[in-house]
Amino acid sequence: METRTFKSKQTELFEGEYNIFLPNMDKNYPLLIYLHGYKSEYIPPETMKDQIPDGLIENAKECNFILACPLCPFGFYWRTTFVLSFVKHIIKTNKVDESKIFLCGTSMGAYGTWATAHEFPDRFAGIAPVSGGVYEISQYQAHRFKHLPVWAFHNRGDEIIRCEDSEIMINSINKEGGSAKITIYDEDSHDADKTFKNKELYKWFNSIK
Repeated sequence: METRTFKSKQTELFEGEYNIFLPNMDKNYPLLIYLHGYKSEYIPPETMKDQIPDGLIENAKECNFILACPLCPFGFYWRTTFVLSFVKHIIKTNKVDESKIFLCGTSMGAYGTWATAHEFPDRFAGIAPVSGGVYEISQYQAHRFKHLPVWAFHNRGDEIIRCEDSEIMINSINKEGGSAKITIYDEDSHDADKTFKNKELYKWFNSIK
């Protein structure tokens, strides 16, 4: 047997659609990325705009955030490199305060939020996964989040994604010395999108240094 090393470069080209909501753009602004949940068919951006959770656009506008909402390619899932490439595109084409980039998402979008922040924890100032769990990551990799502010949200009686998945991850992050927290609603449905009406979430984003 021989032991060897290798070096290789891989380049991917990503294309996609998105909705964006902009403040006056007279200076650099915080950026909030929202990843939507699973869709069983392609939905154009014009229609997707109407499916953005209530309160998200209004509160982002009130806080002078750039709100960018990409569409996950149909038949796809939220790949971490796709999300990061989208973030880079928004930075390149808008006036973004790169110290204030936040990531949030619902259901499948929350899985994408967890996964992307796990792979690129230094890219984000804070994350807010809603009604989501984890795929390839687990509590044994919680140390990746210990310097990243995390606020998760879940319904106690979620019949699609277990609330316990979020609780385990939050507890594991804090055991590693992190500052993660979770809000659990006493409801028996999957949809916890009322989170985005909560002004405290946006105050929390703004409080992160």
